[in-house]
Amino acid sequence: MLQQTGSRPGLPNVRHAIFGGSGMPTATVAIVIPVFKHSVLLTEAIDAALEQEAPFNIAVIIVDDGCPYPETGQTARAYALAHENVYYLKKANGGLSSARNYGIDFALRSFSDLEAIYFLDADNRITPSAIRVLMDFMRSDDEIDWVYPNIDKFGIEWNGNYTTEYSRLLHVTFDNICEAGSLVSRSLLDAGVRFDESMKSGFEDWDFWLQAISLGFKGSNYPFFGFEYRQRAESMLRDSNRTRDSILSYIKDKHKKLFSTDTLLGWEHEEAPRFVAFGADTYLVDLFTDPLAQHETHSIEEFVKTFWSAQAEPETFGVPPFWLWLSPAHRAALRSCGLLHNVLWLGERLSASHHFVALRFESDKDKLAIDVNTLGEGAELSKKPLGWMCSLSIMKQCVEDKSDDWIRTLRGANPSPKIAEIVIRGPFSAENIQGTALSATNSLLATLGALRESGYRHGPDKRWIWRSVYFPERSKYYELLRHSVGASPIMPRLASKTKRLRVGLLLPIATYGGVEKVAYASARVLKNAGCEVHLYVLGKPVYNRIADNDGVFESINFLADDYPLWGGPNMFSGHELLMGHDEYARSEEVLGFLSGLDVVINNQLAPANAIFGELRRRGVKVVNYVHVLDSSELGRPAGHPYLTLAYEHIYDSVLTCSRDMAEWLHGMGVPMAKLLHIPNAAGYPLAVEDAKALAESRKLGRDGRLRAVFLGRLDRQKGIERIFAAARALKQRGIGIDWRIVGSDVMDADIGGSWKDRFAEVGIRVDPPIYDNRHLSRLMAWADVFVLPSRWEGAPLTIIEAQRLGCIPIATDVGAVDELIDHKVDGLLLRADDDGVATHDLIVALEALSKSEKLLQTLSANAASRSAERSWEKSLQPFLRQLHTWFPDHLQSIRRAKAPSPQMSRSQATQGPARKPTSFPRGISETGNRRSGNRRV
Repeated sequence: MLQQTGSRPGLPNVRHAIFGGSGMPTATVAIVIPVFKHSVLLTEAIDAALEQEAPFNIAVIIVDDGCPYPETGQTARAYALAHENVYYLKKANGGLSSARNYGIDFALRSFSDLEAIYFLDADNRITPSAIRVLMDFMRSDDEIDWVYPNIDKFGIEWNGNYTTEYSRLLHVTFDNICEAGSLVSRSLLDAGVRFDESMKSGFEDWDFWLQAISLGFKGSNYPFFGFEYRQRAESMLRDSNRTRDSILSYIKDKHKKLFSTDTLLGWEHEEAPRFVAFGADTYLVDLFTDPLAQHETHSIEEFVKTFWSAQAEPETFGVPPFWLWLSPAHRAALRSCGLLHNVLWLGERLSASHHFVALRFESDKDKLAIDVNTLGEGAELSKKPLGWMCSLSIMKQCVEDKSDDWIRTLRGANPSPKIAEIVIRGPFSAENIQGTALSATNSLLATLGALRESGYRHGPDKRWIWRSVYFPERSKYYELLRHSVGASPIMPRLASKTKRLRVGLLLPIATYGGVEKVAYASARVLKNAGCEVHLYVLGKPVYNRIADNDGVFESINFLADDYPLWGGPNMFSGHELLMGHDEYARSEEVLGFLSGLDVVINNQLAPANAIFGELRRRGVKVVNYVHVLDSSELGRPAGHPYLTLAYEHIYDSVLTCSRDMAEWLHGMGVPMAKLLHIPNAAGYPLAVEDAKALAESRKLGRDGRLRAVFLGRLDRQKGIERIFAAARALKQRGIGIDWRIVGSDVMDADIGGSWKDRFAEVGIRVDPPIYDNRHLSRLMAWADVFVLPSRWEGAPLTIIEAQRLGCIPIATDVGAVDELIDHKVDGLLLRADDDGVATHDLIVALEALSKSEKLLQTLSANAASRSAERSWEKSLQPFLRQLHTWFPDHLQSIRRAKAPSPQMSRSQATQGPARKPTSFPRGISETGNRRSGNRRV
């Protein structure tokens, strides 16, 4: 008889046949057979389902998806009338996904004891034992949520090997490796996984499995499945492949998280580790992508067996594609410096163009640096390496090489292979630099010997399985990752389990200039706010260590290659720039270098702009930090603010050190909502008590002579020739001033010699740059005045650092300098009209201060008071609030500083309460026009 059941809202009534008994129907497994226009072939599928040999009930559910052929309904009804476990459902045509979902919903409602559903297309078949063995296999492991087959095709015959251990990385990046004809656990379906009914052009089964993966479910292949796939010359699958690109685009957009770098990198680490590390003094090997994440450790015997298994059946078995011989102690030393991931990334990159990569340490307590030296054939290694890296392909060639002559030359100073040497400089101890009892070279050769002498070794081209190869080699899954992410190589750093916000600070160089000091100060605040901060240096691979930064950076990363810091084939407002497709942008490499970040903050690294659009498309927030509007030789404005205008579309936020800069950018087209004013503060921390003590020390040892200091580059921007002219004029007048000139000795063709020599002519010594904060504080505490007659500036940190110690700044009124100095209150502003005027004002100011102790003390006290009002914690509050808006789940506890009252003037909001100007002796310049010269910063 026919019996009517209830219906799901939005669905037509479901009709099914139940024969015998009055109890509820039972089924451990339901076989769902959707059918549309396969009227004749349907009988083979139903017969295969009815022939199942199993010790449990199996329901067969035929879903007629509005097939126009009467024969379909006639056949299905006949089976339903003849067999009490056969159910015939008919619905309006909605496509394959709709038919399968209809069958799923019916089975879940109808059978309370249902454990799994099997999807059998109407033109396919299964062998009689299939459902029984699949259920036994699924029940044997709680972590198996669906079981998928090898593919055995009839019609156009083909037998494919799908037997490798299930890999989500492979499933997402390669192809749909699971046929829809799989056994699916009820738990997966109860979680809401269904076929996408909008996908009517194919690959809906791939989307189904991706949904399952996103919910944490995993599949497993059963090699003796008993699945038979009918292949004809034309089919729905062939139609799908014709529109594959558009379907894949839809799938990737729908499952963005699955295709993200973080997700894929995590799967690579778990399923197909990229690196294998051989411990020099152990018989264990570590397999990992990220060496700091929990990973597998095998015995060398296990590894050798897997190696030879991979040679026989590479699509089923695999070993890591990059090999490392470096002791755990040396890896720990790199980790302590924050360089471990960077060295692995560099080694992977260099392994593509060299036979071997040598690793060596050098001790340097003041710097972290990486030098990459390429040795040609027969070139000499300067010292014995502490470690080696190479690719799997090189090791395979060495294993097959009957002669050891070539590789054993690694023991000598003139190796035959092409070698790249990575020299890592840092605060390594003598123990770190020493090798182990078994050198890395001997460990490499011992590994080679173990592989050659293994009993698992077999002849070339010998396969262990008769099935055809379909999957890529398991050792090459890293290539799938690269292709999917569009980057090469990819930094092997996994996201931390703490889910801290990952912020990358980008710098062209990492010395101790103003831009770097701002970046470092920002890093300290971000670290304290709970962020994971990483430093990226794309220019010269050197980081000058600063004690205040110890422990701030989670990692320090050097591109360590010839990367242009300016220029490109394209032009914008007279500025050369790169686009993402330009060769020198090196987009894939830089994207891989910067992978694994939530936020990037660009600090005047021009070429990186070329790849920020792609980073932003991947969900990374892109922040540009603008510091200064430069000036050309002809006095025209130029520099990074113009690049900001060129790339404005890709920035989520633009940080500026001055309100004038924000106003300039807004006037040039940057939306105000993107602009955040971050007032500069001192470039390094100094306790209030220490600052007062240092300021008091200024009084000691003074002989009444004014002390003046210049600190910075000896170049045109800083106005060094103005200082020289003023110092010479004051000396000629007999006004005694003790000078300290601190900076790089820059050669200048216009003056015919070095500034060191020129200043020596007037009895002034030029000292080298200072990178130590304690020495810098002592210098500012020694000096009465800090002189900075620049042609252009941003908002110089040295002015604030001088004020903090009561050192009076005398600076040209350019850039945002007037946001740091109240003229005649806590410093002096010089007119910037031309060199003669600026030099004149500097002479007058120094002469006045040298003659008035009272004036000196008043300005000094005001300067110290002014600086005390500034801090990076307060300045960066707007940006921290912005981060909290973007990532509310990452930054839960951001300290919020009280915002300035809307009624406060700009001067009050940025500079503190107004102070009464100091009365100056007659004759000192009033520096009347504050907007003269190159004013707009």
